[in-house]
Amino acid sequence: MSKFTNFLYPVAALGSDRGATPYRAYLTGMVHAPGLADVRLIEYFRPLADEDAAQVARRLIARRYGSREFIIVEGERPAGFYCLRSGKARIFRTAPDGREQTFRLVGPGDTFAEVPVFDEGPNPATVEAIEESEAILVPATVLSDVMREHPEVAMLFLEQFARRLRSFTELIEQISLQTVQGRLARYLYQLAREEGVRTPEGIVVPREITQQDLASLVGSVREVVSRTLKVMGEDGIVRVRKKDIVICDPVALSRLL
Repeated sequence: MSKFTNFLYPVAALGSDRGATPYRAYLTGMVHAPGLADVRLIEYFRPLADEDAAQVARRLIARRYGSREFIIVEGERPAGFYCLRSGKARIFRTAPDGREQTFRLVGPGDTFAEVPVFDEGPNPATVEAIEESEAILVPATVLSDVMREHPEVAMLFLEQFARRLRSFTELIEQISLQTVQGRLARYLYQLAREEGVRTPEGIVVPREITQQDLASLVGSVREVVSRTLKVMGEDGIVRVRKKDIVICDPVALSRLL
């Protein structure tokens, strides 16, 4: 049986929001305490027996974040890694000229900020909630104790790091070799496959991010993305509506990949 000690968490590291102190953000963002279900949500901890998982749950931190509130900030020292309990968030970096590049969107069960836990460096990116969200913090000391008792957990981290490295390689290839139209078409095509609903007018996908976020995700700027969507609309490929996007011609969309 694993021996886990109590952990006092520094509230100043819980997260950042615009205009509020970290302590105030913590007080206004309290949610129900993590339990066994939250540990099971974290894929790295799935090998743990229920007794060990329950002990881990007592050392986790849960917090609610408002839409457009930062969960972690690029350059700051992390307190551990996170698992999104609910909602959606985006992971991005900001260039000196203010341009942003979004690396990926995360949803319930997705984890982030693992790398700084291992190299003890600062956060390599900012994570921003794009709707009201809840996140679970796994303090670095907790992870260290778990991996000491359960080496198989470390292998799950290596597998995840390998998958992320592969996806980042593909992202670099897309930004370097594909046009904005091609990158936008790829995003819409994948979104249609994963979340699309077939209707008589086409495949309907939710419009859950702003056009600015979409531009950041495909490595462009909002004006270019807006023009590209307009051209795709004029060609009868997509139709952009207030709350969703209709893929009118999936075959034509796939030709743009």
